[in-house]
Amino acid sequence: MKILARHKWLAGCTITECNDEAKATNDKAYRKFTATIRGWRNFVIFEGLCFPGMQKEISDKVKEIRNRSDKNDETVFGEDCRISLKPSPPIS
Repeated sequence: MKILARHKWLAGCTITECNDEAKATNDKAYRKFTATIRGWRNFVIFEGLCFPGMQKEISDKVKEIRNRSDKNDETVFGEDCRISLKPSPPIS
């Protein structure tokens, strides 16, 4: 995996975007997003093929984790924090 960017979309958070060319398809890139939130590292947020609106989904999930951590909810550290995506309905 190759690091493409480190995003600062939210205060107190760094989101690292990696690319895996071996898992990409002809028309979609394969990405892995991990977050460092208030110094806590390696929250895996998303791993898979790119989709429209993924920045908002990833930002919302990181914000949720950050807010729970700020409220001293330690259960967030033991959870799988990946976003689960439902397939988009076909456009007709």
